[in-house]
Amino acid sequence: MRFWCCTAALVLVLSASAAAEVQLKPLFIGVTFGGSTTLSLGAEGAATPALALGIGAAWLGELFGIEGEIAHYPGFFEPNSLIDLVSSGATTYTGNLIVAVPREKAKYTLRPYFVVGGGLMRANIQGPGEGVLPIESSLAAIDIGGGVTGFVSHHVGLNWDIRHFGSVGGDRNSRNTLGEPEQLSFWRAHMALVIRF
Repeated sequence: MRFWCCTAALVLVLSASAAAEVQLKPLFIGVTFGGSTTLSLGAEGAATPALALGIGAAWLGELFGIEGEIAHYPGFFEPNSLIDLVSSGATTYTGNLIVAVPREKAKYTLRPYFVVGGGLMRANIQGPGEGVLPIESSLAAIDIGGGVTGFVSHHVGLNWDIRHFGSVGGDRNSRNTLGEPEQLSFWRAHMALVIRF
């Protein structure tokens, strides 16, 4: 928490002299791929593509910025050929530091950026009937990636982004049926409408 507070303060100081902007992503749609997990009943489904839906907001200066986003992945752990799951899903809550190409250099074209941060991943798997315990896990996570944003008008634009999410540390008190610490990781690619203020 102290690290993120210091990072946010640094971003504010570095960007104070530059004209900053707020970028809102009221909805982004994407797909996950390359997933893996040690969560019981989840490994097969995590490796298959899943829908990604989310919202995000960023405060971006000439070079640095901060971002927060929430994303949900319904049916993330499906299909499972061994058992029919009633429902499953994953949700990520992340805060990130952004390093972008200076706005003046990308004024009339796409503006690339790099992003790194961390937060929380929550996973749930509901098996059918009695004898199959529901799985609900909350895991600390980091994410890293990048993307580009381009504006078709002063206030409206489009964003393309790819990131990797991975749990860190694992919970020693929360293990799967094989006794392994619970872990979850995946890639996400998305496209979003961006509104600039």
